[in-house]
Amino acid sequence: MKKLLYVLVFLGGFAVLYGVGRIWKLKPETNYAHMLHTGETGVVASTVGDTVWLARDQKNTYSVNVAMAQKDVASLQGSAASGAAFAVPVGTVVKVTDEAESRRRVEVTEGPLAGKQGWVEFEYVRPRQRGESR
Repeated sequence: MKKLLYVLVFLGGFAVLYGVGRIWKLKPETNYAHMLHTGETGVVASTVGDTVWLARDQKNTYSVNVAMAQKDVASLQGSAASGAAFAVPVGTVVKVTDEAESRRRVEVTEGPLAGKQGWVEFEYVRPRQRGESR
């Protein structure tokens, strides 16, 4: 009787976990869908605009991120005027040079901003897809 109970509990647990996985559509990381770490190359990405702002110092990353999320143009322009942040077009190729918690320091590797470095939250940097610039 105890063995039957153990089997039923095991199968019930499996059924629950399987159902949760199906609902959440859990997917493993792939080369094209993972969080970038130091030394990896990716592109700047955003779902809400065509520009991402990078903070010059790690400590300013949160305030710049809040200003981007709230679309606070005056605050972003003030940060640019003071040299605390700068704008990078979506699709710009970058290399992650450092990381701290959820933030990544990236260096622009191509275009007119090549060589500039700044801090950004990890969700604004994604792996390059096939066919994107080296």
